[in-house]
Amino acid sequence: MEKKEKSFNLKLYAAVAFFAVLALLILITALTFKAKYTAYHPEEVARNYVDTIAQTGDGYNAYKTALVSKSQKYGDFIREYYMNPVIYRDTAYKPGDDIKKCGYKGYNEESCQGEKTKNDDGSLQGQVIDTMYDYYVELVSNGWDDYDTIFAKYFAKLVEVRKEVFGDDYITDEIMFTALEGNVATYGESLTGTEDEFDKNTGKQTSFKSIGAYQTAYGEDYKLTTTVKTEKDMDLSAYKAGLSAETLATYGVQADDIRAVKCYTVAVSTADGKAVTEADVVVAQIKNSWYVDNTATDTSSLYGFCK
Repeated sequence: MEKKEKSFNLKLYAAVAFFAVLALLILITALTFKAKYTAYHPEEVARNYVDTIAQTGDGYNAYKTALVSKSQKYGDFIREYYMNPVIYRDTAYKPGDDIKKCGYKGYNEESCQGEKTKNDDGSLQGQVIDTMYDYYVELVSNGWDDYDTIFAKYFAKLVEVRKEVFGDDYITDEIMFTALEGNVATYGESLTGTEDEFDKNTGKQTSFKSIGAYQTAYGEDYKLTTTVKTEKDMDLSAYKAGLSAETLATYGVQADDIRAVKCYTVAVSTADGKAVTEADVVVAQIKNSWYVDNTATDTSSLYGFCK
């Protein structure tokens, strides 16, 4: 009997090729995602934390990569623990309360608005932000590590200043975020300087050139770089023993969630390689992601180093 030649199975080949290519694409995508996703790289988490603060003195936004922001959005954490107690200060509000279910009435009700609030074109709001600036600088002169004191004192003062300007008790989370973030931005500009800028539609000048503290110290074309100098593995058991369960609970974290801990020394230098300051940053791993442990990291050296 004549032997039949084995025919080329095009369908089988196509199927094998398809799944091989698919597997390769999945692998490439996973590796690319991991490379881009900073949270998977502890040294980059530490470096970015220092860089955010060193470039513009912005300890406020640096917390977005810290344990404080692990389980909920950073803004929601601030609302729950620092803004709501101000807005609902005449109630029995406690962090975590369902405000609508409890029927709390706060100073964010329209009934609390006076005429100045109703008719403000932004000028009075700007006055409040400008008035708060010096107090903000005073609070963050040694850094943002004690955020609890900064938030509590800043928002308490803001209520007083706003009442003096507007003559009413009205306050909302939007008002508080606008004032605080306005001060954060102005503080950054005091370090970096500003350029002349004009509105594209009206041609009106919106910003004027100014020389910042960094420009005065390092030259108008200065550039700061951040580099990881050293890496050190820390004893996990000893580290966990020193954590505050009460503080971690506000982050939605437990000590047993932490799988590993490292400490990185990150240096800040000028473009010519001159070291200007450095900070030790503790990072903790939960599942596959790393977070700065803001309770164990001292960033005071990253403020005022150009003086």
